[in-house]
Amino acid sequence: MHPCILLGAWLMVASCIYTQAQTDGWFEGITHPVLDSTLGAPNDGVIGGRYFDEGDAVDKGQVIVELSTEIERLDVERRKVAMNLSEKEWARLKQLTEKTSSVSAERLETAEGNYLIAKADFELAQARLKDRQVIAPFSGVIADFLEHEVGEGTKVGNPLIRLVDTSRILFVCNLPFDVAGHLQKGQKLPIKGAFKDLDKVVTGEITFISPVVDAASGLLRIKVVIDNPERQIRPGVMALVQIN
Repeated sequence: MHPCILLGAWLMVASCIYTQAQTDGWFEGITHPVLDSTLGAPNDGVIGGRYFDEGDAVDKGQVIVELSTEIERLDVERRKVAMNLSEKEWARLKQLTEKTSSVSAERLETAEGNYLIAKADFELAQARLKDRQVIAPFSGVIADFLEHEVGEGTKVGNPLIRLVDTSRILFVCNLPFDVAGHLQKGQKLPIKGAFKDLDKVVTGEITFISPVVDAASGLLRIKVVIDNPERQIRPGVMALVQIN
């Protein structure tokens, strides 16, 4: 069949679907995690540790995967010792200065400078160690480990982990402009079909209305956020939004 005929048939079917949907006021859309990130290693290296399993919940700031860090950890310890020693020397000279005049201002200033340099070196070593870790940028659930096991090598930026936040759900829907044209950001809308009980209705808030109507379909995209504290709504399911 000619492509133009197929396109015409598709548009006719789509028009019928939306006409029926407009009759009862409910329109289909898809649920998504409000946050969905693929995390990669910040450096090249060999994976030295995985501290969670798929399906585990993690808090923001927790280390999920760590590259081998033996050298970096030793450097942190060495820099820490050097910092502590230089700090003690600076403190000793300050005490002598307060009690006697045997310490020159130049010597005290040098001791202070040595401590500040050692402190900066220690913080730099800590930063290098942190750059060997894949850290959760937000609290969420590990949806997938992307084929990297302990002992395998990885390159900077290679995808390692998919982390999702399902405490809120993003409902995305494409609506006819004559239906959605009056909607406003912040407006509350009823949504159903996302639960086991398909008739259960929750309220979501519009967070985005596309500034552009798709020229081919005449549809306008909106995004609605739904609170999901008990994780009852799963991303990726079809749901319905009611437009009055």
